[in-house]
Amino acid sequence: MFKRHVVSAAALASLAAVTQPAFAQQTLERVEITGSAIRRSVTDEGALPITVVKVDDLRQQGVTSVEGILDLLSASQSSTPSTNSIGSGTGGAAYANLRALGSNKTLVLLNGRRMTSFAFDANAVDLNSIPFAVIERVEVLRDGASAVYGTDAIGGVINFITKSNFRGGQITAEMTKPRKDGGDKEGGSVIFGFGDLDKDKFNFWGSFDTRRQQRVRALDRDFAKTGIIPSRGVNGNSGTTFPGNFTGQFIVPVSANFPNGRESRSFNPTAPNCAAPLSLVNPTNPNACVFDFSSTIDIIPDVKQNTIAGRVGLKLAEDHVLTLEGLATENKNTSRVAPDPVSGITINPGNPAYPTGVPNLDTTKPINVGWRMVPAGPRTNESNSTAKRVVADLSGVISSWDYRLGAMLSRSTGNDAAVDGYVSAPFVRQQVAAGNLNPFRDATPTELGVIAQAKRKGVFGFATGETHGVDIRASRDLFALPGGNAAVALAAEVRKEKYRFDTNDDVVTNIPSAGRSVNHKGGDRNVKAYGAELLLPVWKNVEVQVALRTDDYSDAGKTTNPKVGIRFQPIKEVVLRGSYNTGFRAPGLDDLYAPQTVTFSSGAKNDPLLCDANGKAIGSLGGVQSRDCGLQPQVQNGGNANLKPEKSKTVTVGVAIEPMKDLTFSIDYWNIKLRDQINVLPLDTIIADPTRYAANFVRCNTLPLAVQNTLNRCSGLDNNSPAIGYIIQTNDNIGKIQTNGFDLTAGYNMKLGGMGSLALAYDGTYVRSYKYQTNPSDPFKENVGIYSDGNPVFKWKHNLSAAWALENFGARMSLRHQSGYRDQNDPSTVVGGASFYGNVESYTLVDLSASYKFNKMTSLTIGVKNLFDKDPPFSNQSNRSQRGYDPRYTDPLGRALFVRAAYGF
Repeated sequence: MFKRHVVSAAALASLAAVTQPAFAQQTLERVEITGSAIRRSVTDEGALPITVVKVDDLRQQGVTSVEGILDLLSASQSSTPSTNSIGSGTGGAAYANLRALGSNKTLVLLNGRRMTSFAFDANAVDLNSIPFAVIERVEVLRDGASAVYGTDAIGGVINFITKSNFRGGQITAEMTKPRKDGGDKEGGSVIFGFGDLDKDKFNFWGSFDTRRQQRVRALDRDFAKTGIIPSRGVNGNSGTTFPGNFTGQFIVPVSANFPNGRESRSFNPTAPNCAAPLSLVNPTNPNACVFDFSSTIDIIPDVKQNTIAGRVGLKLAEDHVLTLEGLATENKNTSRVAPDPVSGITINPGNPAYPTGVPNLDTTKPINVGWRMVPAGPRTNESNSTAKRVVADLSGVISSWDYRLGAMLSRSTGNDAAVDGYVSAPFVRQQVAAGNLNPFRDATPTELGVIAQAKRKGVFGFATGETHGVDIRASRDLFALPGGNAAVALAAEVRKEKYRFDTNDDVVTNIPSAGRSVNHKGGDRNVKAYGAELLLPVWKNVEVQVALRTDDYSDAGKTTNPKVGIRFQPIKEVVLRGSYNTGFRAPGLDDLYAPQTVTFSSGAKNDPLLCDANGKAIGSLGGVQSRDCGLQPQVQNGGNANLKPEKSKTVTVGVAIEPMKDLTFSIDYWNIKLRDQINVLPLDTIIADPTRYAANFVRCNTLPLAVQNTLNRCSGLDNNSPAIGYIIQTNDNIGKIQTNGFDLTAGYNMKLGGMGSLALAYDGTYVRSYKYQTNPSDPFKENVGIYSDGNPVFKWKHNLSAAWALENFGARMSLRHQSGYRDQNDPSTVVGGASFYGNVESYTLVDLSASYKFNKMTSLTIGVKNLFDKDPPFSNQSNRSQRGYDPRYTDPLGRALFVRAAYGF
């Protein structure tokens, strides 16, 4: 058997990526984290604020994915769910984001070791790559833990722990059925294991898990079915519609504004009888139509996921165990957005499609047409990703030293493809010019054949990320102190990270509306790390933790970060704790080497030079209403090889109290200061000050003609116009972040005599302030309770649960709440201005479930999610394809029945 040692949380935690979160001092054969979300005693409280989640409890609440676990963490301000794949090339990834600092500053571990970042975004781990079926618990270290767990753990650490020494078998089937159409979820898993590590000297378990979620269309939900909501001032539309609008020269009286007697106007031959319900009269121009793109999209994508995982443990000797772990996950995400918009179509006089009889149109001049390809159907994207991971771990005891030696290889791949609805814009332009297509009416059978020829399919790009490395750590007691034995931990790690992205150039070139650019980028780095940690129980009721870690990046330099933690228990019922640490996050490989791609912005904007304050085009400067005002500009995103590392300082102070038996609560104050934040300069900031950021505006007339013809606003008659070709929005060090707040937890266990027992739990986070800069020389902006530069930060998030148990019966009710905030209130998308500005209401969901356990492995659970069928609150945000609400923070499913059956054997 392994030797017994008195070790503490920090002493064994040593060099982050290879350890488990902190735990209280105790004597164990193998140290495991103590405490839970419902704390039974303040003696379980360590120097660091930790949340422990038992995943079986969450399964009883209807949670079916790792992403769903993060939704229940109050410290999580995630804005990156898998629904972000709709209208963007995210690959369907979902990320963790503690403290709203960004997913790249939350360290995600599996069994205490790093995973490879998602291939399409080599900065953060895709939660879809974690095997939900075999997760036993989740440990969340809520303070910055850079000195102990990794320099990039600025926001905190989330450690997913799988089953170990599992024996027997279990088959599970589960289903979630919303009351409204769409969104059905089905899943099933099987896990089996045999052998006892102590008795048989080995243990093996393997599992297979499959899950599927059906898409939800915008039309399936009243709150999302349209982006044109006049009663709320929302006018989410596109001037590229079906039948098409055109811009031409109209004859007007000569005046100072129109000295040539010509005015550029937008017109639709079918107006005001636009092709409802998708095409409607333009609320600001009755002679033109607009397209309600929101009504044609998915608000939840089709998702399919399969996972295989396994683990074998071999007891090589009495004090040495070899463990091998393997994991393979594949994820398919299919999403649909509005039919392809083709702009820059030139129609010359004499063309069969040229609109004659339009009053005052100068029919001697060509016209410029924007045409929504409704006959081609919705654009459908399919993203496929895989994650594979192999870990070898040897642990044991040598001469009073507990040691652990490991090697890890982790790989992530992904591709993003057009599978339907996309057309070749150059081909469509050519066919219209040749008289084979008419954009101003329904397509004839012959024209449908031409449109079928225009369709393009194929993979846009391939991405690969890989991490491999080795690590070692060892710990032991040192000497006696008044409070117990001092302990030390030493650790070292070496790893290599790789990243590669390559486009399929022919596909990218032929489908400009997909927002991809030709790119072939890659990079790699070597990282070495070593550190030490001391646990000093200086008095019976005082424990000091000191840690120091050095990380050496081949491309970002060397950094050394300290951490100090103190735990003081003046009386049995009270624990005081505090910590201080610094952090250092080297730019991620994606930050540095991501392909620079020109794509559409997520929201509609006005050209600050060619549109006036009311969103009207300034014709004297060359402005065109249908091209320059209230439309999505194109932006250039991508990496920047000149980035500096991000650095942070974190302070936490807290208290845990047990005023009476079975009642505990804690409060922890946290304060994080980050500088040299790596992000993109917000689009609103650039547009608000076009003089200062003039270099970020790339206008059509400054570009070669060949480049112009690849850009939405520069093609056709807009060649060499003053329109915005694209706005540069690549990665940069944009300034500082200063945020602070409080975490609150409480738990109460009650015995109800013959009526069983009741456990109450509360987990809440109050963000007091979140201030940030958009430029190092700018003043700070407050983000708490305010939608600012793309997102809000919630002042309050909390979860409250009550779990009742009587013998084999159980029931649970949980409440999830997030506070409201001031809405985006963007004047370029809210028609009517300030009179329609408002606030987003708070959002509270209630879930209810009941279960019966036939034995330890066999159970049946039935429940209802969103018991009161609460719709997401209205939002006028315009940064997502989904309109009328914000899909990043809400659940559009509505009330849903879920059933979970597990059979053990």
